[in-house]
Amino acid sequence: MSIEPSSRQVIDEQYRHYFTKPVPRSIVVFGASGRLGGPLAACLKRDAPGIRLRLATSRKESAAHLQATHPDAEVVWADYGNLTSLEAATAGMEGVFSVTPSATDEAIAMGNLVAALRKAQTAVHVIRQLGVQPDASQRRVPEVMKKMRLVLPIQHAIAREVLDASGLPVTFLNTGASFMDNFARWMSRGLREERALIWPQRRVTFIDTLDVGEVVCRLFLSTDRRHIGQLHTANNNHDFLNFTEIAEMMSEVWGERFVHRASKGDFWKEYHWMGEARLAYLWELFNYERDNEVIWSRNDFVERLLGRKATTMREWLIANRDRVLGQARSATGQPAMPILGSATRPSN
Repeated sequence: MSIEPSSRQVIDEQYRHYFTKPVPRSIVVFGASGRLGGPLAACLKRDAPGIRLRLATSRKESAAHLQATHPDAEVVWADYGNLTSLEAATAGMEGVFSVTPSATDEAIAMGNLVAALRKAQTAVHVIRQLGVQPDASQRRVPEVMKKMRLVLPIQHAIAREVLDASGLPVTFLNTGASFMDNFARWMSRGLREERALIWPQRRVTFIDTLDVGEVVCRLFLSTDRRHIGQLHTANNNHDFLNFTEIAEMMSEVWGERFVHRASKGDFWKEYHWMGEARLAYLWELFNYERDNEVIWSRNDFVERLLGRKATTMREWLIANRDRVLGQARSATGQPAMPILGSATRPSN
């Protein structure tokens, strides 16, 4: 007597052919000393200790700390503008995570990376981080931004175009959100010393950089070949907030009053250390984002991939109060000891 297969068996058989992507046995993480590469390396070390890790940094002064943090990994110097360094960094690597700083000439950077990977001939999965709105029409980018040096809406579109044309097995991860740790990296001085969130008004989605690192980790460890060639957008599927609302949430969560100051004068005064050119670019970028605010969309990609809810803004604020504000305040509301503000550029 023959036994008919169950509907579950039939479905499993229909889907089995999708799960044929090899898990890389070795991975090079570019920007390993940064806020995405660091969490990715930690996740791989924790959940896939058998994978050989090579951590690449363009800052030679970071190499010693990186090696101390990841003693079992290989640490190398690599610069996207230096093809020889990229060839050394990618040699023998099956997985590649690529992230670039703003103002990178992506035609050169990704052209060199593609050349290095073609020479290595070992890549089975390349993951490239994108940001802002890389799918937006370039016609919406204002002329004043196009005249500036390599702005994000143009930069990341070029990166995607170069990698798409390469034929390499690439997954694009668009962090279609603002990173929550910007409050600790960029805005902490005003929050600590004036209880003021000094930043232009805009409404955006949000995500924790720790979640982004884990998302990249899960993509590398996935055997689903359908991720190759895709652009996934990542945000926490919860917060779509303007900065006045964030200041109000800070007041509620941290138990004291915070205000939002959004004027151009306040912004220029607070972040003068960035320099006029950088400030002018950022102001135009914020205007661009505000003009295209309707394109932001919360989605559940992160929670589907991770099998859990992504970190919410409220949860992040609760967990990172001391990181943002420094020492706890006394019962009178005054710092127990002087809090020193920093006028230097935050490091990765």
